[in-house]
Amino acid sequence: MKINQIYRIILLTVVLLVIYLSGVTQNNDAQLAVKYYKNEEYDKAAELYQKLYEETGYKNNRDYYLRSLFMLKDYDTAEKFLIKENRKNKNDFYLKIDLGMVYFNSNKFKEADDVFNEVVELVKRNQNNVFAAAATFINYRQFSYAEQTYKTGASYLRTNFDMELGNLFYMQRDYQRMMEYYLEHLKNNPNAINTLQSRLQYVMANDIDGSVESIVEAAIFQKIQQEPNNMSFSRLLIWHYTQAGKFRIALNQLYAIDKRTKTGNENDILNFGMMLYENEEFELALETFDYLMKKGKENPIYNTAYIEYLNVLYVKTISVLSPIEAELVELEQMLSDALSMVLRRESYKIVYALVNVKSFYLGKHQEAIDLIQKSIDERRFLPEQEQIMKLMLGDIYFLHNNPWDAILVYAQVEKAMIESPIGHEARFKKAKLAYYTGQFNWAQAQLDVLKSSTSKLIANDAMELSMFITENFNLDTTETTMQIFARADFYVFSKQYDLAFKSLDSIVQLYPAHILIDDVLYKKAQIYEATGNYTRASELYKEVADVYYYDVLADNALFRYAIMQEKLKNFDLAQEAYFKLIADYPGSIFTVEARQNLRKITDAKQ
Repeated sequence: MKINQIYRIILLTVVLLVIYLSGVTQNNDAQLAVKYYKNEEYDKAAELYQKLYEETGYKNNRDYYLRSLFMLKDYDTAEKFLIKENRKNKNDFYLKIDLGMVYFNSNKFKEADDVFNEVVELVKRNQNNVFAAAATFINYRQFSYAEQTYKTGASYLRTNFDMELGNLFYMQRDYQRMMEYYLEHLKNNPNAINTLQSRLQYVMANDIDGSVESIVEAAIFQKIQQEPNNMSFSRLLIWHYTQAGKFRIALNQLYAIDKRTKTGNENDILNFGMMLYENEEFELALETFDYLMKKGKENPIYNTAYIEYLNVLYVKTISVLSPIEAELVELEQMLSDALSMVLRRESYKIVYALVNVKSFYLGKHQEAIDLIQKSIDERRFLPEQEQIMKLMLGDIYFLHNNPWDAILVYAQVEKAMIESPIGHEARFKKAKLAYYTGQFNWAQAQLDVLKSSTSKLIANDAMELSMFITENFNLDTTETTMQIFARADFYVFSKQYDLAFKSLDSIVQLYPAHILIDDVLYKKAQIYEATGNYTRASELYKEVADVYYYDVLADNALFRYAIMQEKLKNFDLAQEAYFKLIADYPGSIFTVEARQNLRKITDAKQ
């Protein structure tokens, strides 16, 4: 090897070693600087960050050097440094804003104003620079200069920063001006309504003194008066009323838009009706669908409204402890009439409701069976819907005192949908049938398989019933009470709630100190919950959670109690219950969902 080549290799090695050692030194200095800064040793931090900036030129080192000087109130040093840096980087608006802050903190307000105005002029030609400079002003709480930056940039670039200006005034709690800019943004960008709704949802969720809602409502209403033909403002107002739970007012607004525009607002009204149904506002939902039906059968949306109307009427009629027979008979006739009026492919909800009314409430088991079989033969359903109807067929066979046919149907569904939630539900129904008839060991064998079901709901239900059987079946004198309890469960399944209550009460009367008492209370709570009496359900769930806090149902009861409080709009009580569940029962299967629900409530209150 030639001497020159050896020399070059040695020289390169030395250079690399120097670079490496320099990097190690810088890294050590950076770690030490961070430590000094966190420990509030700002003089030492400033010395190191100055050195690091001179060596690297990194903006982060420069920023922390200046922060350290600011914390030391050493504005003279900061000013000299920034003037020097500004001469080298005349277009660096970050340096200029920092210099302006030095003047501002030194009470040199005219000098600060001159520098800040220079920044506004410097960044106006570039949208990204406008955003960055405004954000820096906001970080320093120089809100007026942030506003000036947006407005000057908007004028020069012929664009707008209305959303950003609205956010700026939100930070200053000037909700009136916030709304002015938000609504101006919506006026110029009608498709931004979802973005604005999300923003307003955040604003109202963080309303400290409860003043925002009325300001938002008044601002939107005023805008509608100024521009009545702009439907974006009307839709925003409807959304606002819905968020506030003012469903009647929101619905009236929808009617008004529909009558005023004549441009086909039916889909919005239909979707609103479905939302009302999901919120258990049954009367308003019925009114909504009836309004659409009155537009005439020739209207394309008529059939959908008609089906949804009957579905809501069905749910409303059965969602009580003791449905009125005359109403059930009338509903049965309405559903039967509907079958001849709607298309086969649209008839699933009608058949489902009619079969339930006939079998579970009017005792017409054979008619229900015939209807299911006829509907399947007519190919009225999608494949998944057909399997759900077959599950119901199995239920009706069992109600009709034909458990063997029920088991056969459940097995067919399980085989057809073996790895799906419907298949798991079929197996669960087989286990429940065995449980209802006192075959507790066989039921538990089926339930143990279902504990690993991919369907969370089925897995939880299977685990709950399996634990119940494990805890109670092998105890002395329990088999009799277990059979009574299972019979009560069957009465719940068959919607014979009066008989269910009598069976449950008999356990309390015969065995007042029995370990099943908490299960009796929990089952009663479930009945009240299923029939819409959330107040009574809540009371019983709380009794189980408080009195039987040591038993396996305690966390279940506490979770259901929290859910009931949410339905009753008692969010503080729901929040307390979720906190207690997470703290007292960290191993509960409900803790994950409790955290999720708690986060929703907490976010809504902040």
